[in-house]
Amino acid sequence: MKYRALILLCFTCYSLNAQISLSSGSYPASVIGTDSLKVTTIASSFPSLPAMASGIWDMSVVTDSIPILFAYRVPTSATYQFADSNEYKFESFSYQGNLQSSILAGGIFEYAVSVQKSGYSISGITGSATDSLIITTQNMAYSSPRTVIAFPAAYHSSWASSYHNDLDFQLSYLMAGDTLAPGIMRTYTTEKDSVVGWGQMRVSDASGAPSQYFDVLQVQTVITHTDSFFLKGALFSSSILLYFNASQGQKDTVYQQNYYRAEEVTPLAQVQFHDAAYTQPYKATTHVQRLIKPVAVPGLVKDNQIKVYPNPVTNGSITIELPAPGSDWQYELTDITGRKITEGLLSAKGKIATIQLPPSTASGKYYLRVVGNDGQVKILPVEIATK
Repeated sequence: MKYRALILLCFTCYSLNAQISLSSGSYPASVIGTDSLKVTTIASSFPSLPAMASGIWDMSVVTDSIPILFAYRVPTSATYQFADSNEYKFESFSYQGNLQSSILAGGIFEYAVSVQKSGYSISGITGSATDSLIITTQNMAYSSPRTVIAFPAAYHSSWASSYHNDLDFQLSYLMAGDTLAPGIMRTYTTEKDSVVGWGQMRVSDASGAPSQYFDVLQVQTVITHTDSFFLKGALFSSSILLYFNASQGQKDTVYQQNYYRAEEVTPLAQVQFHDAAYTQPYKATTHVQRLIKPVAVPGLVKDNQIKVYPNPVTNGSITIELPAPGSDWQYELTDITGRKITEGLLSAKGKIATIQLPPSTASGKYYLRVVGNDGQVKILPVEIATK
């Protein structure tokens, strides 16, 4: 019995020593750079991701990923340390912004979004050719910082955030007699984060091969956004709400797991779920950069080695310039949800190949993934505009 107790004690000590904790010292002095991310939206291929201590999670078994996306982390003002490029939504309209953040002794915090100006025709929903929505250049500040991770982050620790922010826009809606009327979308956000596990995880790299396993903290997050809409200081009218398919006080709740590793602000994997029990995953974003040392994104082709034109595509075909004549490349075109549009082998004349799009291809944003026989991978965003 004494020996058995000693063995159990040794195992307990080992387990405690193996637990993972993150603090400000877990990160480099600068996190500026580019991150490469892969997004998967095929729920049937997800592994089980239970909350557990000393877990082993293999995200490399996930298939049907859409191409790699590039997220840019740039220097920002003297007030904050860095900003991440992100895409945001005003109902069905996307806009770009740089999310201002800092790593401090108490945690990683987000403070504001520097929004870039965007303009959209809304004639498709109002019926008037001159109606438009303009999201103005602005600094969309949070009423209080969002805590991404509170330090020290360790098994069973938790933190919460509560804040609101206003997105300014201008709406030209002639049926209502308005020309560039000022408006606001006000969003109230509450968030609860809990470290529910720790262990090791691996993902697929840029070429689809499994990475090594990394020590990670498993953090479950519940985020609730509540949106309200104002025009010229008053609530949206029922007709404008109907046009935008919106409602006052509408709520959107997001359930996700973040798997954080030391030295990286971007989670190794972020998985979104349909349910509060975290049993129905439907989307994962994996960090396919710095999976080996020295840091690299294996197999990615340099930006200037493969070119696509015209872009936007208006004539039903995509022309591709390849790195070298006679090289063998496969291609796959997917929409932004990961749905495959077409695939095949590039037949090149010299360095030039052409892809004919299916007649049913709709206007919108797509991703073209080309893979060489030597394992090189190139992901290119493609805009398609049908006549």
